[in-house]
Amino acid sequence: MTTYFEDAKITFDTEIDALKIVRETIDEHFDKVVQAVLNTKGRPIFIAIGKSGIIAEKIAASLSSVGVPSFFIDAGTAYHGDLGRVSVDDLVIFISNSGETQEVVQTLFALKNIHKDELKMIALTGSEDSTLAKNADILLKVDVAEEADPTKLAPTSSTTATLVMGDALLIAVEKAKAFKREDFALYHPGGSIGKMLLRDVAHSMHTKIPYVLTTTPINDVIYRISDFGVGMTLVKTPEDKVIGIITDGDIRKKFLYINQVKGSIAADYMTEGFISVKQNARNSAAWKKMASNNISNLVVEDDDGTVVGIITIHDVLE
Repeated sequence: MTTYFEDAKITFDTEIDALKIVRETIDEHFDKVVQAVLNTKGRPIFIAIGKSGIIAEKIAASLSSVGVPSFFIDAGTAYHGDLGRVSVDDLVIFISNSGETQEVVQTLFALKNIHKDELKMIALTGSEDSTLAKNADILLKVDVAEEADPTKLAPTSSTTATLVMGDALLIAVEKAKAFKREDFALYHPGGSIGKMLLRDVAHSMHTKIPYVLTTTPINDVIYRISDFGVGMTLVKTPEDKVIGIITDGDIRKKFLYINQVKGSIAADYMTEGFISVKQNARNSAAWKKMASNNISNLVVEDDDGTVVGIITIHDVLE
């Protein structure tokens, strides 16, 4: 049977070597690009075509996700009205490995004709002698020794290096803006990160709380936990005072040490007390408390210490 995994390893090696070479060439020009992104009054606009266009679109999307409004224009359609999307306050970043891609170079000169020397332009290219490099304000060189494919023609190492350079730009901008996880959540409110960091516990908790008495038979305890689907139940005294918790994990662990399982009761499996979180705390606080205590649920209390709900790790992260 034909195998290909050794070829795959060679591909990884070739592209890793290319990245190392590009890494060594990074200098103050990278700082100039970062400052240009931070200082622009308009938007970073990425212009490329083909495989480079796919990479350019990803970089633009990444910057937008950290609060730097950016977008991509395909150089192939730029001549059909898209040039009007570029204003003099924007920052245009052209991507072309050769620096001679016809559509990209044509777009550069068209924008120069429209905005003269007022529009700032950056070239991400592998050739400092190219038309693109010579006509841009800043050159960010991304030069790889060879592509990884057998023909040495298909964009492989070059697009990988450009993608990583874009990631480096993203991270530099994040650090310069002191961008935090909470800021990230603001631009991703629909995802698990936004849910974890932005929502209050009160918005995610279960308000139907399972209870058993200390004297409740273990069979009924198991049914109670299963019925409510939060992996635990609180335990009360006959005087209606909450004194502990039983999780499904507690039952599994303690089954081995209970002599008479059939006649056992909730008190035999209960952990006295419980770990809680306030209902006005953020989900991130609940997640940290669960992680630090190696547990998967918390009791939720109001400001007076009254139990008002249960929150699980799934409520926070899913």
